[in-house]
Amino acid sequence: MFGEEDRRDHRRMQVNARARMTWRSSGESVSVQLEDLSATGCAFVVQRETDPGVNVSVAVPSPDGRLAGLERQGRVVRCDAVDAAEGGGWRVAVAFDTEG
Repeated sequence: MFGEEDRRDHRRMQVNARARMTWRSSGESVSVQLEDLSATGCAFVVQRETDPGVNVSVAVPSPDGRLAGLERQGRVVRCDAVDAAEGGGWRVAVAFDTEG
């Protein structure tokens, strides 16, 4: 039987970095703790709940000034409460919009 990771078209990289999420409808922006990243989406922890289906953009600054950071638009596909023992907040999964 295949695990979830085996069914993915793109591997997710575990990361521990700050990023910025912006709600596209309002332009409000918050800092988030990025946990994983792939070509098709990402997951992060944020301190405010957001509904699935909401359109957002995610910006990850480059750690090296010679390289451009990453900025992608997408939609929230999942938002789950994080246990207070893990720091609380909400773990949000975003599927990036397809380019083209």
